[in-house]
Amino acid sequence: MIGYYVHHRGVGHLNRALAVIDHLDGPVTILSSAPRPVGYAGTWVALPLDHADREGSEPTANGALHWAPLRSPGLAARMALISQWLAATRPDAVVVDVSVEVALLVRLHGVPVVTIAQPGDRTDYAHTLGFRAANAIIAMWPSGNDALEVAPDVAPRVETVGAISRIPVARPGESTLRHPDRIAVLGGRGTRGESALARVISHARAALPDKDWVVLDNADASTVAHALRTSAVVFAHCGQNAIAEIAASRAPAVFVPEDRPHDEQRVQAAAFARGDHPATVVDGELPDDWAALLRDTAALDGGRWARWCDGGATARAASIIDRVAATGRLGA
Repeated sequence: MIGYYVHHRGVGHLNRALAVIDHLDGPVTILSSAPRPVGYAGTWVALPLDHADREGSEPTANGALHWAPLRSPGLAARMALISQWLAATRPDAVVVDVSVEVALLVRLHGVPVVTIAQPGDRTDYAHTLGFRAANAIIAMWPSGNDALEVAPDVAPRVETVGAISRIPVARPGESTLRHPDRIAVLGGRGTRGESALARVISHARAALPDKDWVVLDNADASTVAHALRTSAVVFAHCGQNAIAEIAASRAPAVFVPEDRPHDEQRVQAAAFARGDHPATVVDGELPDDWAALLRDTAALDGGRWARWCDGGATARAASIIDRVAATGRLGA
């Protein structure tokens, strides 16, 4: 038995969990505060939310943790429920995507932990503690992506598997007609308030009103796949799942990093700006010539995304999880 904790913000954590679960050897139970997907037949433990119910709740415990607010009934209930499940089920391993507090709780029950890493500056005390307690650390991007900063003793233990996409990976040599005037906009559900991407899109659309703008907010996988495969350029934030879907479709992209804890998207955007990926980064000052920016981006070779997302990441991630479940062995 394997447990899989899924963070409730956005849909990306759940999408990749569902993809990995299909490749695992044994039965899996998902534990999450996210809504259970319609039609999902697997075992699911619904967790209450852990809101801070009053001011002065000291959620970081003086910097030792990320979110453990004092006197929160939701926090007490969710941790008790996880503990009850761990004691009753005695899983072989639990995957945590993502929560330092849940990872530590699992390890304190004597259960091996597989932690999913996120980009950004993760050198703080809480992240370092969580990584050190993990039996394995999986990064869902390819090796060479320098968008993760961790403590020196943690870095050698990070196992990169490549990106996981909910849409099929374009086959080598597959012919796709990209309409030169079609621009896709791949948004997300994790942003509070107006996003940086929305502000950039508003400016770009005003400059290029004759383009065919296809907005994909809350679109299903088949709609997203068709739009990304047929657009000249895709605008998106720098979230991992948006990047994975763009890479799977081999689409040139304009990335707009959003403000996130630990500079998650900005660190990734900076790595793209330094690298040779088929992508342009817009962060801060808006371009004077949108037509030139789109022309130059559309001319980039989308095939260079093949290393980022090759279709094999789910199997590689599942192999690491199965290894930990079978042996509890630390390290790569």
